[in-house]
Amino acid sequence: MNALQKIAKLSGTGFTNGQYYESMNLALKRLNNEHTMLHYPLYVCESDSFIQAQQNLTNYCISLLKPLKNKHVLEIGCGNGVQALYINSKYEPLSITGIDLNKANIEIANFEKKCARVNNVRFQVGDAQNLSQIPSDSIDVILNIESAFHYPDKSSFVQEVHRILKPGGQFLIADILSTRNKREGIMKIWGRPMVHHFWNRNRYNEEFLKSELEINYNEDISQQVRKGWSIYRNWLPKIKRKSFFMNVAFRIFYIINARLNIYFLHNRQQYFIFVGYKPLSKS
Repeated sequence: MNALQKIAKLSGTGFTNGQYYESMNLALKRLNNEHTMLHYPLYVCESDSFIQAQQNLTNYCISLLKPLKNKHVLEIGCGNGVQALYINSKYEPLSITGIDLNKANIEIANFEKKCARVNNVRFQVGDAQNLSQIPSDSIDVILNIESAFHYPDKSSFVQEVHRILKPGGQFLIADILSTRNKREGIMKIWGRPMVHHFWNRNRYNEEFLKSELEINYNEDISQQVRKGWSIYRNWLPKIKRKSFFMNVAFRIFYIINARLNIYFLHNRQQYFIFVGYKPLSKS
């Protein structure tokens, strides 16, 4: 089944979360001629490519942390691994492990790792709500970027962050928050519901307090992310030309995705970053 047939099949049946990311991997590779990160773009410059705009978001998140050099880093919800490999190349952690529930994402991640020829990066299938394969008090830095809104048991995820961080270890969570009272949202796409488990800012703060995690910085970057999506038309002409119908299909898919993200971040959601740490033992 070629890429166009896959997109058409998904469009006709609706999306589960796994199918959505399968389609995004296809569409973004088509747009950029390579696998890219799966998270939102952040606006810095009008001339930024899509890849640069995604790197802007990663770089901004990393700038909020202490240096990663010689640290053991865990990315929970690593997607296709492109972000972890970028961080490894640019910020030189001692090691970086990427975990994702989607097996197809991990297959892509391991392929990209092989191409990058690195030995200090590993990827594995795992559940953010039950990271039993990660020892307690073993991680210096945890990254979780645009993944937590998929977790039905987010409380367990936050508790796992506390368990596996070393005392004094840092974490950064960048999540899509609800600006409404409902904690869960359902987006119906082509007749099939995608269930999103949105929290608001107060709910997160309650859970951090309960899990004994300290927050030393938080920020709403919704405006910069919306602006990042707003220049999507600059990226469309760069789609590699194959066939007229394939180009049209990918353009439609991409435009719908971009405009939906702009709409929701303006009306119902906010893009929020929490940065914190696990306190040192009191004893």
